[in-house]
Amino acid sequence: MRFRLTAASSVAIALAIGVSGCTTLGTLYEAYGPKPSATPIATPSFAPTGLIVLETGDCLDRAALEDDDRDTDPFVDCAEPHDLEVYVSYDLEGTREYPSVETIVADATAQCASYFTPFVGLDFGISILDFVFYYPTETSWAAGDRGVNCAVFDPYGSVEGTLKGAAY
Repeated sequence: MRFRLTAASSVAIALAIGVSGCTTLGTLYEAYGPKPSATPIATPSFAPTGLIVLETGDCLDRAALEDDDRDTDPFVDCAEPHDLEVYVSYDLEGTREYPSVETIVADATAQCASYFTPFVGLDFGISILDFVFYYPTETSWAAGDRGVNCAVFDPYGSVEGTLKGAAY
C-alpha cells in the first residue's frame, strides 16, 4: 500500500513538473527565440527623426529613444552599456509625396542588410546580432525628413563599446 501511494505521488509530481516545464520552455523560447535566419528580419521602427537627429556612430538607449518623450536623452557614450549603435544613415530618394510604408520598409531592409556585413564583419545570416531601422513618418516627411537610420543591436542584451568589427 505504501508503494502505491509513493508511486501515485511520483506520477503527480512528474505531471506537475512536465506541465510547468512546458510553460518554462515556452517562456524561454519567447524571451530568447530562434537564432537569426539568413533572411533579414529586422524590426522596422518609426523614425524619431522628427524629434532628434541620429548620425552614424551614435550609441543609444532604445527605450529612451522610443518613449515619445522629447525630454528623454537617448544618447549614450559608446563605452557605456547601450542597446543600439547607428551604423549607417542615408536619405530616401525624395519625391513630393510620402512613399508607402511597404516601399520604405523594403528599401530600408535591403540597405541596412547590405551595410551590416561590412560594419559587423560577419554576414547578417550567420551573425547573432540584428538590426532595426528608423524612417520618416508622414509628418516628418512633409517637413523635409528623408533620413533612414540603421542601428545594430545584440538581441541578448546591452553591449559596451562599438559593434564595428565585432564579427559575432
